[in-house]
Amino acid sequence: MAALLAAGLTSPVHAQEQSIFELGAAEPKQSSEDFKPAPATITTNFGTLEFVNGAYPTPETAQKVFDELDLQRATQLYLDLFPALSVHGILKAQVRDFGHRNSSDICVTPQKMNANPLFLTGNTDSIYAWMTLDLKAEGPTVMEIPPNVMGPLDNAYFQFVVDFGATGPDKGKGGKYLILPPDYEGDVPEGYFVARSNSYRNWGLVRANTDVIGTGDKAMQYYRDNLRIYPLETGPREGRHIDCGHMPGNSLVPEDASAFRWLHEIVSYEPADLFDKEQLGRLASLGIEKGKPFNPDARMQAILEQAAKQGVAMSRVITFASRDPEEKLYEGMSWGTPFIGGNAEFEKDGYRNLDARTLYHYNAIVVTPAMAAEMPAGKGSKYSSTYVDGNGAFLDGSMTYRLHVPPNVPVREFWSITVYDPVTRSQLQTGQPLPSISSQQSPPANADGSVDIYFSAEKPDGVAEESWIQTVAGKGFFPFYRFYGPLEAFNNQTWKPVEIERVE
Repeated sequence: MAALLAAGLTSPVHAQEQSIFELGAAEPKQSSEDFKPAPATITTNFGTLEFVNGAYPTPETAQKVFDELDLQRATQLYLDLFPALSVHGILKAQVRDFGHRNSSDICVTPQKMNANPLFLTGNTDSIYAWMTLDLKAEGPTVMEIPPNVMGPLDNAYFQFVVDFGATGPDKGKGGKYLILPPDYEGDVPEGYFVARSNSYRNWGLVRANTDVIGTGDKAMQYYRDNLRIYPLETGPREGRHIDCGHMPGNSLVPEDASAFRWLHEIVSYEPADLFDKEQLGRLASLGIEKGKPFNPDARMQAILEQAAKQGVAMSRVITFASRDPEEKLYEGMSWGTPFIGGNAEFEKDGYRNLDARTLYHYNAIVVTPAMAAEMPAGKGSKYSSTYVDGNGAFLDGSMTYRLHVPPNVPVREFWSITVYDPVTRSQLQTGQPLPSISSQQSPPANADGSVDIYFSAEKPDGVAEESWIQTVAGKGFFPFYRFYGPLEAFNNQTWKPVEIERVE
């Protein structure tokens, strides 16, 4: 094709439209002399490869190639299957750290969520409830969803199953949902919003604003009275609503070889078609197969350890130094989006944007088409993040910064700033109760109605406590700017945020 282009015989656009008969006829005839084989000695970034008689690998070359092949496959699997690992981590945390015994136990954050439980970019604004389903263990499962909440149920690969609330079939009025296992063949009773999952394990989340259900005991009682989960077969049963918002816990994906043991746990339990055949083939090449034990030898264990670290390195670069121009929300500014492309499947022009998927799932949890839906002014929420100051330098907890929030932020509900640790992508752990400031708290305002927020390890002199978010010296941080009920001035960008400014 390069030769054709050089000869002016075709163009990239026209080549896409030419039949093989046109393409072949346009090329000069070739013979065996035109084939240019790769050399017998090939220099690579994993060593020099030697091939005897032009093509046969030496034993040393074969070992180098197999080591690299396994490493590349494992690294790509870490990236591709990170969403499944993320769900697995959440479900494990809810059982191991928060004490869930079955699907009837539900986590609630009645006092809002603080930095103790490690959850990807969990916010400090909403009252959450988190739910664990295992359809293989408990069969078809009923979810009684209250009114005035919203959120999705996702499968074991963080793929959408069904929405609850305003964007779901209950339209915000609440109702009974029936979640069917992938292999269910029985009768489907009437009186339910019915959804079928293509995985056995599922994770659900709903959230509500404090002005709707309150906080503390009032919020907890709201969920106790209205949110229940139980097997269809048994009917309603006793369940606990557990205050998990301040409990220590770890829902994060391992960054070492144990991630691949998790993948074996997932593959062993879930339907064979949760992952596609290409992914299953790569897993099998590493010794991860359904119905078979996973016992990597020392060589493979070392490769998997390195693959996880490389996957983390690639995820950090993709997330914190994105090369996708669509990541930026405003021309010439650093504020960007964690959700590139406006598609919940990360699809674009008929293909999946792999970097967009990594950027989102490395930083966040929950997938629903509602994320991509165009909302009328005053509905939904929008998020933005930045990792650098106005000069393009990564944010450093040892420095002092100011974020100027212009007046008249165009939101129907409120705005907030929450700070996260780039290592865990969870709330930054400091001495403050919550690493955030929200307009709900009415922070001190300037004469024109604008607000100045300061970020530093020690509170700057003359700055009010209510205007300061603590950082950690020697550690990076990044903020999420959240806008609840964004109005037209936000959507059309006649109102814009301001870059974070280093002040000392």
